[in-house]
This record gives sequence, structure tokens and C-alpha cells, in this order.
Amino acid sequence: MDTQRMPTIAHAITLKTKSIALICPTMWDEAELPHIARPGRYKVRYYGTDVSEHPEDFDALAFIDEAVDEFREAKIDGVMASDDYPGCIVAAAIASRLNLPGPDPEAILLCQHKYYSRLAQRDVLPEAVPPLALLRADGSVVIGELIFPTFVKPVKSFFSVLAERVENADELAQIVSRSQPHLQEFVKPFNALLRHFTDYPIDGGHLLAEMPLQGSQVTVEGCVFKGEVLIIGITDSIMHPGTISFARFEYPSALDLGIQKRMSRIAARFMSSIGFDNGLFNIEMFHDPSSDAIHLIEVNPRMCPQFADLMEKVNGVNTYEIALAIAAGVRPVVRRRDAAYTAAVSYVLRLFEDKIVRKVPSVDELHDLAIKCK
Repeated sequence: MDTQRMPTIAHAITLKTKSIALICPTMWDEAELPHIARPGRYKVRYYGTDVSEHPEDFDALAFIDEAVDEFREAKIDGVMASDDYPGCIVAAAIASRLNLPGPDPEAILLCQHKYYSRLAQRDVLPEAVPPLALLRADGSVVIGELIFPTFVKPVKSFFSVLAERVENADELAQIVSRSQPHLQEFVKPFNALLRHFTDYPIDGGHLLAEMPLQGSQVTVEGCVFKGEVLIIGITDSIMHPGTISFARFEYPSALDLGIQKRMSRIAARFMSSIGFDNGLFNIEMFHDPSSDAIHLIEVNPRMCPQFADLMEKVNGVNTYEIALAIAAGVRPVVRRRDAAYTAAVSYVLRLFEDKIVRKVPSVDELHDLAIKCK
């Protein structure tokens, strides 16, 4: 499989506008899609607005049933989601029920359950997976050996919430205490989906403790279309000094091309091994320059919305265009020759202390800023 193939041919001409359902729309979707979903090619229908704001109250299975009935009657041509949770899981389930392009829901859940994802990674890439232990919600060990220092995160993580390096048992106890709402309430829809689509005995109410990793952190983004893996690009993650907080993302990666090719092969091998198909993915990795080792951090079975604009500037193709094409059953273009820039950066606006917000920008001010940034 040629994971580096970068097609430059245009999309196949379609004779009718494709109606695509966007599940659990996000602010990134609202920022990027208006200039990507061109009239005459795609008509995007938003569905499930605000679901992700309160997942603990979300009846995922009922939502899927209702969406399937509505979309079948409306004759939707495709289903997509950039939302991590629960969007990409329920979108896959809806697409599967309607026999539309999309990943298998079980493959999505395998990636999102960090423990089972690690087991699958270890089967095909044992050298890329750190030693780990599975912990109950009370911090006691279920599987493996807990060795300090360790890096702890929920088995169903969400934007690095509760993901921290832990030096000793006292710090672990603090993490365990803070994680209870997440492990008991936040994961309720996840657990319902696990029971429905898998036979996994371990639910989302657990923590994962892993040997801390080090090195240059990157994100390998790609897609799979009808079994063919295409690598879109590799982005460097730059942290604020002394923290695990993102400061900015730089594209393309400054890593040696040989290292990038190894990472691309690792990504393609893993996604193929779990049967992931007809969707986008991004995989966070470390390269340790002292040992030349590559380790997997986590596998996200969805696009990375924050990188969509970076890819458009450097590759000539916005990632949302790729997502729309796959949802419509069209082989995506991942790179064009007429890209406007050779490099791009996305900055994370972050504060490390509490502040009072006294004024927010108006819609017009945000619109003007967006135009200036294009």
C-alpha cells in the first residue's frame, strides 16, 4: 500500500447536489464549511446541535433511531461529523444503518476506548506502545502494574481533560477524586454505545496509567477511502515550556522526512489492522530523538478540525472538503499543486490564570477578523 500517494486529479463530476448530514456541529464546522460546501455540489444539513454540550443527558441510541428515520425519509446522501464525542460515534452508527459510506461503529469505539485501543495497537505495533496499567474509578489496579511516575488519563478521554503526569500515590488520589463526575456521568452515552455495538466487558468508568513518553509530539492526519489509506499531513505540536499545554501547531512538520515516512507507515498499518474505512483519522505520536523511537499517544477516529485551514493553505485542500467527498462516496483529493503557502501555523489562545470576561467580540467583528485571516 502506497501511503504517500498524493492524488492531484479533480473530484469526479457529480450530476446532482449531494445532501450531507453533519452530526453534532461544532464552531469549527461553522467557521469552515460555508466556503467549502459549494452550492451545486453539497448541501449540508446540521443535525444534533448542542448535543455535545451535555453528553451526560444524551440518549445516544434514541438519537440514532430518530436520525435514521428522518434521514431515510429525506434521502440523505451522506453522513459526517468532526465532533469527537458523541458526534463521530453516532454518525458512524447512522451511516451504517442507512448503508452510507462511513467507518464501522465498532472501529470508532475501539479507537475511543483508550484501553482497548492500546491492546489493538500492541497486537500490530508492540514497539510503539508504552507499558500501562488499567485502573478502576477508585484508583485500584485492574490489570498491569502501577509504577510512578506515570501518566494518567480516562479510558474515554476528551480534549486532554484529566490527563496528567502523576508522581506519587497522593497525586493519583487527587486525580481520582477530580475524575469521578467524568467517570460516572460523562461516559454514560459512551457506555450505552459500547454495550450496543461491542462485547467489551470494560466500560468507560476506568483510568489508564502509562509510562510517561517524551520527544517531539506530532499529529499524523489521514483518511481511508474504500480500503485505501491516504496520508494528508503531519503537524508539529509545540507546547508552552514546562507544560503539556499546546501553544501552537506548525505545518508541515519539521521532522526528518525519513521519520515522517515511518510515522505514516505506522498510521496506515494500524488503521488497516482494525478495519477502519471511509473516514478521516488523526494519530498523535512522539518521536524520541535520543532513541529514535516512535510511540503512539492516541488514535482519534475523526478529522482534526483545527488543522483544516492549515491543510488548505499548504496542501491546497481543506480537510472538510475531504470529509464531504468521503461522505458522498467520492474518492477524495488530499493535495493540489496550487496551494497558496508553503507553511502555516495555528496558535492556541491560552491563559494560565482565571480572568473575568468583561466584553466579547460581536458577530460582525468576528466575521471581519475571519476575512482578514483568510
